Amino acid sequence: MKKKHVISLCVLFAAGACSHNPSVPEGEFLIQGQLENVPDSTVIDLRISDGQLLKEITSDTVINGKFFLRDTITSGTRELLLMSSSKGFPGTWISVWVASGKHIKVTGADKLLQTWTIESNILEQQEENRFVEASFPEQRDVLKYSAQEYDLFQIMFREHADDEEFHKECWKQVDSLRQLKEPLENIVLQKELAYLKTAPLSSVWFNKYLGFASRLQWDKDNPNISEIKALYARLSDADKETEIGQNISEYMNLGAEVNVGDKMADGDLYDPEGNLHHLSEFASQYILLDFWSMGCGPCVQSIPEMEEIIEMYKDKLAVVSISGDSKENWKKFITDKNMTGNQWNELRKGRTGLAARYKVVGIPNYVFISPEGIIQDMWSGYGKIS
Repeated sequence: MKKKHVISLCVLFAAGACSHNPSVPEGEFLIQGQLENVPDSTVIDLRISDGQLLKEITSDTVINGKFFLRDTITSGTRELLLMSSSKGFPGTWISVWVASGKHIKVTGADKLLQTWTIESNILEQQEENRFVEASFPEQRDVLKYSAQEYDLFQIMFREHADDEEFHKECWKQVDSLRQLKEPLENIVLQKELAYLKTAPLSSVWFNKYLGFASRLQWDKDNPNISEIKALYARLSDADKETEIGQNISEYMNLGAEVNVGDKMADGDLYDPEGNLHHLSEFASQYILLDFWSMGCGPCVQSIPEMEEIIEMYKDKLAVVSISGDSKENWKKFITDKNMTGNQWNELRKGRTGLAARYKVVGIPNYVFISPEGIIQDMWSGYGKIS
């Protein structure tokens, strides 16, 4: 009788705990996690990349090693990002592919996200897994050092934000960790490139290659640049016409960089109403370019002072704020913050236009231009002088 009762329960709750693979209705997906050595109360986030922002979709708290993440999806497959900002995590993410009606199982034995196993019958996830596997075992040590570095940053900027001496000691530890990590990162990079040379072209392949192509803008000293460029030959003409193919092509054909003392670079910029603008509109004026993003803490912190500068020097200086955010996010943010001045956007995916020509790597990034159109100074970072 007892055995029959248990069997009956499993039939009754086939979509629940007794089912190895729970039934997921069309229009939804379910990510089911089982973790070891991750304490209860740890928050696991599910996010999506939107320009320079990682927007949260949903989250759950680990209880008894388990977490569940469920949301809606209409059609196709989508790459989402699983991450946590809790102590001991590496400050990065692992890609999880979802689709309508799909159950995705996640298992892990520690906090090093990319060591977790993700199981599903989604083809993109299977290719993603092969790509991740290609970077081990060195990737495990990279993640370990990254977790230690991320914890130091959390302590510095959350618990000791104004303690300069404490920051100095922490930066020494960060530098030591990076000396250990960088040689391993180079090995990981070479392994990933080797895999890209033979892996089938898929949405995962193009996503990964776009990441490598973007290095042509910010990682100028990378010894693998020729290999990165050589992979472009794998793209067909049809591939190059796709949205991601066009973005990759832009990184392959970046404009000439400019430096202090050079004539300013100009390009297409758009205001919130979609009108086309150029920096040449401010000929015979001083110009201050401000490359920024709403997802950048120091950029947002600088807004009040930038508003003061706009008002103080309105007859002498044209401030051009160039956002790297997606159109809708950008428009809503500048409206909510009542931002004034010339709020423009290149409306590009990635830094392939003016941001690349002015060598923008970190933001906020500033460029000061004379009335003759000559670059006087370029710098990055923000900290208001007290």
